Amino acid sequence: MEIAVCDDNKLMLDTIEAQLQTLDMVDNIFTFSNLDAFLFSIDSGRRYDAVLMDIEWGEKVTGMDAAAELYKLCPETKIIYVTGHVELFSQQIFLHRANLSGFLTKPVDIALLRANLQKIVDSASLGVQPALVLRQKGLPVSIPLREIYFIESKGHTVNVHTAEGVVTAYERLENIKGALGAGFYQCHKSYVVNMNQIRRFGAGDVLLKNGEQVPVSRARYVETKDAYFSYMGQQF
Repeated sequence: MEIAVCDDNKLMLDTIEAQLQTLDMVDNIFTFSNLDAFLFSIDSGRRYDAVLMDIEWGEKVTGMDAAAELYKLCPETKIIYVTGHVELFSQQIFLHRANLSGFLTKPVDIALLRANLQKIVDSASLGVQPALVLRQKGLPVSIPLREIYFIESKGHTVNVHTAEGVVTAYERLENIKGALGAGFYQCHKSYVVNMNQIRRFGAGDVLLKNGEQVPVSRARYVETKDAYFSYMGQQF
C-alpha cells in the first residue's frame, strides 16, 4: 500500500510513520506537515491507497477540507481521520464529501491502525482494478487505467504515458480504445487522453496534472471540451 500521513505535529507524524513501518501491508510512506504540499502532490499525479489525515491544523482549513479536495481529485483514495479532539469533530466528519474509511484517536493504537488498513486491503481485493493489457515481446503487460496520462499512436505502435514512464507496444490505437472506459477521450487522431488527468484546456491542447501537454485537433476541440465537462460533472 502507498500511504500518506498528514499532521502538523512533527512528533505525531514521526510516531505514526514508525508504526506504519512495522506493518507488512505498507509498501511506501509519505509524510506531510503542510496541507498545500499534500494537495500539490496529488495535483502532480501522486496517488495513495490511503491517507491518514489529522483533522485539526490550527488554521482556517481543516483536514476535512483537504479530504473533500482530495475526493475531487482522486475519489478512490481512502481517508482515515486522526484526531485528539473527538468531542469537536465526531459529529462533523460526515458533513464533508470524502471517501471515509476510518476514524482514529490520538495516540494511535497500532492494533486499530492495522485493522483499518487491513479493511482497505480487503475491500480492494474484492474487485479487479481496471487495466489495459498490452503485449511486449510476446508477454502481457497490465497497466492500471488510473495510472495512464495519455496514449499516443505512432504508425503500428502505441506509447502509453504513465506515472512510471512510457510503455511502448506493437498495437493500433483503434484496437485498444474499447478497453479504456468512459474516462478516456480521443482528442486527436493520434492521441487519447485520460480526462481525470486534465488540469486545463489551452488554445490547441490540454495541460495535464503532470505538466505534459497533449494536442487537441481543431476539428475535435469543442467536442473534447464538451465530453470533458460532461464526464467530470458525472463524478460529483
